[in-house]
Amino acid sequence: MFGARRLAAGLFVGALCGIQSGGRDNASVFLLELIESVWDEVMARLRPRRRGASPTRARGDLAEDFALEFLLQQGFTLLARNLGDERGELDLVGRQRGFDGIVVVEVRARREGGLLAPREAVNRRKQRQVVKTARRLLPRHQLHGPLRFDIVGVWLNEQHKPVRAQRFESAFK
Repeated sequence: MFGARRLAAGLFVGALCGIQSGGRDNASVFLLELIESVWDEVMARLRPRRRGASPTRARGDLAEDFALEFLLQQGFTLLARNLGDERGELDLVGRQRGFDGIVVVEVRARREGGLLAPREAVNRRKQRQVVKTARRLLPRHQLHGPLRFDIVGVWLNEQHKPVRAQRFESAFK
């Protein structure tokens, strides 16, 4: 198990070093994308499965419920919730009045006054993972059309209850 991690990490670092030293040709880019794909697959298999409800998961579910209510008031129609496989999950998938396509919504909850705002918590790596997951899963569920990726930030109070939400349309591509 750990041998696969070391092998993938070694290949990743080796490819990255070659690219950073100026070798960014098509073969290097292809190799890097291939390694990233293998790395994602290996890590998905090593990641433990969810067992039971944790307090963190319960807070996340509350935040998703709050975000969904917020979106429904803005003309959002839910098509799927927590659509996922072993390699990733999409929080909310739906259609938005005024947009002719599929809207994938990443929900992030943070405590009010925290160091990181919910939108900032969706870093480049998470964005890439959501995009890849959407491109992989949506066709399997006959969900086709232009894609838009939104973020809904949910702020929690001291008791970890949702108090407000903010939507960031077309937050990433």
